[in-house]
Amino acid sequence: MHPPTSGQGLFPRYGGGWMHQFGHVYALQQELLDPSANNWFRAVELWHTARQEGVAMNVSHFTSILRQCVHPGAWAQSLQVLKQMKRENVRPDVVGVGCALAACVEGKHYDEVENIFATFHKTMLLDSVCHLALIRARQESGNAKGAIAAGRQQQADQVPFLPYTYTHLLEACNAEDDAAYAMELVHNMHSEQWAPSQCAMLAIEDLGRRHERLAAFSRPLLSASDKAHSALPSLDASKRLFPPEW
Repeated sequence: MHPPTSGQGLFPRYGGGWMHQFGHVYALQQELLDPSANNWFRAVELWHTARQEGVAMNVSHFTSILRQCVHPGAWAQSLQVLKQMKRENVRPDVVGVGCALAACVEGKHYDEVENIFATFHKTMLLDSVCHLALIRARQESGNAKGAIAAGRQQQADQVPFLPYTYTHLLEACNAEDDAAYAMELVHNMHSEQWAPSQCAMLAIEDLGRRHERLAAFSRPLLSASDKAHSALPSLDASKRLFPPEW
């Protein structure tokens, strides 16, 4: 007689002998760490199964769960994972924090983005994805001035910008009529050889109609972008939080 299966997974609940128990635990841990997994519901189910059966989990297991919560915007589950990590004295890594922030952005729970960012910004050096999540959350919630402030904070922390960061900041500059910061961003994009996305180009052009100096300053970048645009289609995904490889 075979033991009953656990949920929708492949692994039976162990009950017969240490070899059977060891094999079950090993298989459970391997599925938790599968880098190709992309099913947040299954990831959370595995997490609860691991807790019930006493499987030790480390930061890599929790980060894998958080990663799978990003694209569906499973923000509530991300918060639960962070709380459980705190209970178990497991310190999140910067990738896990970025995933939790991203899940909250995708789920449009922008207050949680602010809370998570403020909590971990005090204790670790957050990366480009974490800062992008904060900028995007503020921009999408209508706080363009706050998005610009977050961009300046990222520069003060000496954390490099992603192409998507420039897009959201240029849109914020257009909303706030901040031509001075837009010129700084355009200069940095040119120095780093980033071609602007379509949304960034529209923001620059719109702001440039009100500020002739910006229009003249950005003309070489926009001209070069027109020529390179067909070779850089991924930069047009300005609403995507993570680069395509995520």
